[in-house]
Amino acid sequence: MGESTAKKNKKIKFPGMRVVKTVLAVYICFLLSFIRKTSPFYSAIASILCMQNNHENSFKTGKSRMIGTLIGGMYGFIAIVGINYFNIELFNYLHYLILSLFLIPIIYTNVLCKSASSSYISCVVFLSITVSHGGDTSPLLFALNRVIDTLIGIIVSLFINKII
Repeated sequence: MGESTAKKNKKIKFPGMRVVKTVLAVYICFLLSFIRKTSPFYSAIASILCMQNNHENSFKTGKSRMIGTLIGGMYGFIAIVGINYFNIELFNYLHYLILSLFLIPIIYTNVLCKSASSSYISCVVFLSITVSHGGDTSPLLFALNRVIDTLIGIIVSLFINKII
């Protein structure tokens, strides 16, 4: 088969439904964040990570992400409060050591909850809370908003995958 014949046989491929659903879910997260006057970053990322090829797989992934988000959020709040209470300077070797050591109970809690697959999202949520929190808002509000943002992305993704 010559090169010109091979070029003729190539068809333009359009995005599949998973791509379309992902784009729609991200857009809805953007709109919800606009209404809530928050950053869409966490909800958009969560919606992308949760979107699967069908509703059943998305539901399993979403459940794991919700468990991981709640665990990571809880530990993120505890870490911020503890670091503030002991007046530990942010973004130095001690602060980073404490954050790193927190990953041990986070992963262990996921295992105890029989949700080892949610360990990575727990760690991501924990780090997104503890590393990006700059003391500009209350630790509880900051952690709670990150958890809400992530849950919004998961729920939007599940909803879109269910109806389309």
